[in-house]
Amino acid sequence: MLYEITIAAVGFSSIALTLLLFQKRTESKITKILANTLLLILLAIQLLQGLHITHYLVFQNVFVFIYLILLGLVGPLFYLYSLHVMDSNKHWSMREYVHFLPILILAVIGSIFSHYFGIIYSAMFLVGGIYMSRLAWTLYQLRKRRTLFKIEFVLTASFLTWAIAVVLVGMLSLQAVDQLISAQVIMLSMAIASAVFIQLNYPHLLSSLEEIASRQYQTTTLANIDCEEVKQKLEGLMTDKQVYQDTELSLSSLADMLSLKPYQLSEYVNTQLGMSFSTYLRSQRIKAAETLLKQEPNVSVLAVGLSVGFSSQSAFYTAFKEIHAIAPGQYRRQVLAE
Repeated sequence: MLYEITIAAVGFSSIALTLLLFQKRTESKITKILANTLLLILLAIQLLQGLHITHYLVFQNVFVFIYLILLGLVGPLFYLYSLHVMDSNKHWSMREYVHFLPILILAVIGSIFSHYFGIIYSAMFLVGGIYMSRLAWTLYQLRKRRTLFKIEFVLTASFLTWAIAVVLVGMLSLQAVDQLISAQVIMLSMAIASAVFIQLNYPHLLSSLEEIASRQYQTTTLANIDCEEVKQKLEGLMTDKQVYQDTELSLSSLADMLSLKPYQLSEYVNTQLGMSFSTYLRSQRIKAAETLLKQEPNVSVLAVGLSVGFSSQSAFYTAFKEIHAIAPGQYRRQVLAE
């Protein structure tokens, strides 16, 4: 039974990772590269583990080196990716390559001394756990501003807790590597399923984290900005040009339209409008959806959600319920019945 579940998990996660690779992304160039590299590595890990479990591949010599180095790269890559998500102005430096040096050394040791594979395997999890702990601490330091991203903080903290638990399992299971690999396949597929769920239901997750983490307003960046003019331009873009209809609209792209820097627009929305950018954008889309639900009773709820800029039905329903506490279809029936 475990064998069949594991094979199914490999198949599901391989398809899901491939689809995630081809999704449209609005992050910076470095962040996109790190994200796609991480997805490719996870895909390679699942395929290698699937081949090993089905006995088409034995972890020896070069395959040990490849598997261990791929496994070890997940931790530092996810850590660096998260840092660049939270700070869009962060530049890649040669110093960041140092993060991969311990992984390379451990992988070489594991390939030369194959009888220590179990120990090196668990050591890779330990390295990943260290990076997850560092990232968790970084997020914890943002706790004073977590009301701006609510569920995103809970989901991220839960994922990090799960990742640390995996490390502990790896360290305590040196004599059951094969069984641990099977469990790892299943847990990784569950993590991938969670990533797909978050992508569909909380597409604003990354933009919220980036905005919140990068804006710790010690000094204002709006000193030389005419806030009244920004207000008028912003209202024009939303009311007249209806830019919220663009599913790929981001803080950076909207800031360009307003001739502002992303951090300036972020501060303006936070301080002048009292909300995060992602919340503001969702509210504009929901406001437009309310009008369409009233004026276009023959148009499907899904068509309404897509027309105002939501990327999926689930994202529309979730955002609508956050504001009205009821589904858009129920809202339409109540309004039309009045």
